[in-house]
Amino acid sequence: MINPTVEALLVLQERDTRVTALTTELENLPRQIDAVEQELETRTERFEELRNKTRQIEAERKKIDLDVQSKQAAIARYKTQQMQTRKNEEFAALNHEIEHAQKEISTLEDSELELMEAYDKGLASVAEGQKELLQFQDKAKHKKAELEKREANVSSELGGAREKQAEAEKTVPEDALSRYRRILKSKKDVAIVPIHGGACGGCHMKLTTQTVLTAKGAETLISCENCGRLVYWLE
Repeated sequence: MINPTVEALLVLQERDTRVTALTTELENLPRQIDAVEQELETRTERFEELRNKTRQIEAERKKIDLDVQSKQAAIARYKTQQMQTRKNEEFAALNHEIEHAQKEISTLEDSELELMEAYDKGLASVAEGQKELLQFQDKAKHKKAELEKREANVSSELGGAREKQAEAEKTVPEDALSRYRRILKSKKDVAIVPIHGGACGGCHMKLTTQTVLTAKGAETLISCENCGRLVYWLE
């Protein structure tokens, strides 16, 4: 035999547990949505960094190409000046400038070749990165939609659960309800538990014989002398 108040409290506790679970989920869902958006933002920024880095490589290559053209134009001027001069010293000086410019061109062309290779690799990385980003954007879009749908459903479920919770509260005597609420606030999980093998179903500590006998009698509410939870005899 179970005390009617105990029966009412067990129904209420079940509905309280449901409300708590839904409330916790509803509180966590916006954070999950934010996490999806943050991950998308991070991936987008990473892709933009990769693309900008590749663009920078191409910009550096173009700058080198302009430097090469400038030095080639200078060489052409030096050669024209050589054809116009009749002084050996001037001819030799111009020849030195030409050789120096040619060496610089050779160095620049080596650098340009390295940049061209790096740019080709960069383009391949950008193409792959863009593909991955588009895939994740699609995945994030669906995930966010699922979470937002779940958020709406949980909100609706919570409303119904709270109504049932309120209905269950009405079946519990006021003094027992206050006692139950105080214990629940303190323990955070459950306030009323069955006795198993002479021990409290909450803290699992051994109960006194008198506590067990009182619970068996089902005439009044009895608490575990160790944790303070309400206990009842489960036949």
